Amino acid sequence: MKKNRTFTFLLAAIGLIFTISSCELAEQLNPESDSEKNVRIFTAGVWKVDTLNVKTDLYSAGISNITSDTTFLNYGTIEFQNPEAANNPGYGAGYMIHKYTLKGVNYTDTMAWVPYNFNSVGQEGVVTIFDAEPGDDLVVDGMDMYLDLNIREDKKLKFSGWRRETIYGGSGGAYGWYRSYSLSR
Repeated sequence: MKKNRTFTFLLAAIGLIFTISSCELAEQLNPESDSEKNVRIFTAGVWKVDTLNVKTDLYSAGISNITSDTTFLNYGTIEFQNPEAANNPGYGAGYMIHKYTLKGVNYTDTMAWVPYNFNSVGQEGVVTIFDAEPGDDLVVDGMDMYLDLNIREDKKLKFSGWRRETIYGGSGGAYGWYRSYSLSR
């Protein structure tokens, strides 16, 4: 009787080890892409906006002259909708819905996002957000910003980056916009 229990225990242990190793093997055979991981983590629920930092500058001759620098703390929530959702803005993008209160008034800003560099699909560690004027197509008419993923965890996100546009008229300078998001659950 004792041998029978030992044999059953060994079979159960071998079965458990086989199950665990087959899951790891399946993951190795079909690993999650960077974009798939971004979609899974970003869209898993609503995020609290711990910090939103927004800057503008004039950039010339390698020198950035900051013209505005604003930091918003505990600035509402952001919900990232899946780019595969039926009601997405198109072009492989999903909606990025930011709800917040400013001076007692509730606001909702809707932007678009893609889980990769929209300009260079193969580049990892980057997300793209699009912001447009009311009535314009979010992606086609929107201002695109390529933001580096500084932190990507199930309960914490941080992404930031600059967008620059050349000043017309031959000055050699550029206008710049910066955004840094720190989000948590």
